Amino acid sequence: MATIVLKAKSFKRMEDPITRNSGHIKNVCYVQANSIPEEILNWMGTNPRQQNMGTTVAKAIKTSLDENDNFHELNRGIVISAESVVYDNKSEIVTIEFTDLTIHGDIDGGHTLRAIINANKDGELEDNRYVFFEIFTGIESPVQLASARNTSTQVDLKSIQELEKNFEVIKEVVKGTAFADKISFKMYEKGEENSKKTVDVREIIAILMMFFQNVYPCVTEQGSLNESQPVQCYTGKEATLKKFVDLGKEERENTIQNMKNIIPDIFEVWDDIEMNFAEYANKAGKKYLNRKYAKYEKEQYRYTSLVSQAPMDYVVPRGLIYPIIGAFRALIHVNAETGEYSWLKSPKEIAEKLGSRLVGIVLDEKTDSPEYIGKSSNLWNNLFKELYIEGHLS
Repeated sequence: MATIVLKAKSFKRMEDPITRNSGHIKNVCYVQANSIPEEILNWMGTNPRQQNMGTTVAKAIKTSLDENDNFHELNRGIVISAESVVYDNKSEIVTIEFTDLTIHGDIDGGHTLRAIINANKDGELEDNRYVFFEIFTGIESPVQLASARNTSTQVDLKSIQELEKNFEVIKEVVKGTAFADKISFKMYEKGEENSKKTVDVREIIAILMMFFQNVYPCVTEQGSLNESQPVQCYTGKEATLKKFVDLGKEERENTIQNMKNIIPDIFEVWDDIEMNFAEYANKAGKKYLNRKYAKYEKEQYRYTSLVSQAPMDYVVPRGLIYPIIGAFRALIHVNAETGEYSWLKSPKEIAEKLGSRLVGIVLDEKTDSPEYIGKSSNLWNNLFKELYIEGHLS
């Protein structure tokens, strides 16, 4: 719980005109900017994105705050959700109470709020700087309001899903991995000491969804080998996230729960292919490090692997890895009664046995563009059939 005290003018209370007994009330006022305490930044979890103060928009807000006495008219303002709001007309003091981090706090105007706090800390704010505040009470969830208000820089789907707590199942399955604290679940998200989060949650979802048999079954209902491959997991991360969301909370969480025994192996095989790609290529008679997209650095590494977050002195574009990893779904067995996923054969042993052949097939593609390689449905099918034969017929 926190109590925020602000100096404000022109305070007005507005009840919901449609449903007066809903308890939804909007309070509006002009807040004296230098009265906003830094403590309010502890209540930013209701904003669907973290603030990047290096953007053009953020810099423009700072300039406007510095230069314009009528900043309160030029800036769109700050939207807050709170437990309660009380205004004292005599003292012109507004008292705001927050009690629930998942509901109360800043919903929109996070860049404006941080610009004000930063300027105040630097002693650059005069008493005549005001900012427009909208303070809502009685709302049960900030999600819809946050989605509607954050439009100056469009909020992406993952940020809204994080606000709705729809990534908890993903956080659970990656717990303990080397990349867990590198995953960004919303826009502009930073890690400890303002470090960059380099792994987009959509990448993790795309990797896992290649194995969802309720989305990309290996065999059709007629019993034939499915020619439809999860190419979209590589080509369309946002579309894949939407497909994940559209499954519904129960189905997607049940699917991941059923996959829990194979998920560590999926990531382990990804890491093996990425870290040893050049070695597999050499065994296949291919000189991978001579390819431009390998960006080979002999003297020092510049790159980091996805799963183990280990240093690498060359790059393996995702377009080369996705078709190989996607092919391993051919080794999946789903228990008809329990729905649990298991492997027909050890994927790690198969990777060791066939890794060079699979990498060789990828590098035989008649293009120097990893993007086009990743989009090739024929390549995906060929790799899938290689592993299907190994898993079912050999």
